[in-house]
Amino acid sequence: MNLKMDKFEKWLNKTLMPLASKMNKNHFISALSEAFMRCMPLTLGIALLTIIGYFPVPAWVDFLNSIGLAQHFSAVIGAVTSALAIYVTYNFAYSYVNRHEYNGHTAGLLSIASLLMLMPQIISVPVVKNIPTEFPKSAVVDSVSNVEAFQTVYTGSTGLIVAIIIGFIVSLVYIQLSKRNLVIKLPAGVPPMVVDSLSPAIISMVIFCLMFGIRVGFSYTPFHDIFNFSTQLIQAPLTGAVANPWVLMGIFTFGNFLWFFGIHPNLIGGILNPLLLTMSYANIDAYAAGKPVPYLQMMIVFAVGANAWGGSGNTYGLVISMFTAKSERYKQLLKLGAIPSIFNISEPLLFGLPMMLNPIFFIPLVFQPAILGTVALGLAKILNITNLNPMRHFFLGRHQHL
Repeated sequence: MNLKMDKFEKWLNKTLMPLASKMNKNHFISALSEAFMRCMPLTLGIALLTIIGYFPVPAWVDFLNSIGLAQHFSAVIGAVTSALAIYVTYNFAYSYVNRHEYNGHTAGLLSIASLLMLMPQIISVPVVKNIPTEFPKSAVVDSVSNVEAFQTVYTGSTGLIVAIIIGFIVSLVYIQLSKRNLVIKLPAGVPPMVVDSLSPAIISMVIFCLMFGIRVGFSYTPFHDIFNFSTQLIQAPLTGAVANPWVLMGIFTFGNFLWFFGIHPNLIGGILNPLLLTMSYANIDAYAAGKPVPYLQMMIVFAVGANAWGGSGNTYGLVISMFTAKSERYKQLLKLGAIPSIFNISEPLLFGLPMMLNPIFFIPLVFQPAILGTVALGLAKILNITNLNPMRHFFLGRHQHL
């Protein structure tokens, strides 16, 4: 058995390591992987509060609401999850520019500013003339008030694609202008901190003028802004494809393939989640109206093959096997990762083992969505699913919807 495992591991190393080496030498892919890696302290740090705030027991949720803590849990967790695009664009630009031996911190800040510049900053709020007793049937909108604000729909996972694009554009411009010495030259006696702050001022002006042009340019298109352009260009064509359960399994498998190389599948989730949520609501509405559920098989694959069994990688089986582990390191990892995995937070195990670039975990990590999805489709006629809190795992009530 050990001989077969050794041969298998050698074959995986021979097959995967050259690919991993090529990806590691690619500045874009390496920076993208590092950008998500650098966000791990945020997602891991918020894990405990996420478990407490979203513990899937109605009595506990009602208690948090009654004492006014629920909104604070949402605010603190949202500060991480709803600002993910901001963190990623900074980390990407920092990593990419650093690899070319320029000031990554400045490039990261310019990327954040550029991303915010391109976001819609006006939210239209309807003003109701009279306070209605029945809303919205008897409501009369008297006018529309414009409120200056950034929308978290753009700063969260939905804005990840744009965040990466902007980080890449800013990085390229910053590097090219730095190579051409388009910087402010200061006397030798000026402190280094002042030099680092003032020297890229011209580069900043060029980048911001470019972002201004992009913002104005998109305002004259039917998309109005780059975020809607990204949504309609990428997400809209995917809607019909995602409705096919086999395509969805392929997408999840590709997401885990990226995970194996350290690129967080949130990159794909930011595109998929709005589509899956829309289809989920369509299922609920159809079921409530007594009509056939339109996306039943697709949602079954999503519920079972995506993260219902221990988060990314579906780590329940791994956790169970670790109870018999003899390695002290595995015993410590079990203490660290067992409880979070119950609530579908698998990063402690993914990074602690690690699963990334570990040939032993390649097949179970990458192909488990296809395996579980295929099994689930075999039981599709007796399954039913609704839109559930992803923190609610199978044995804390999710089984009631199968």
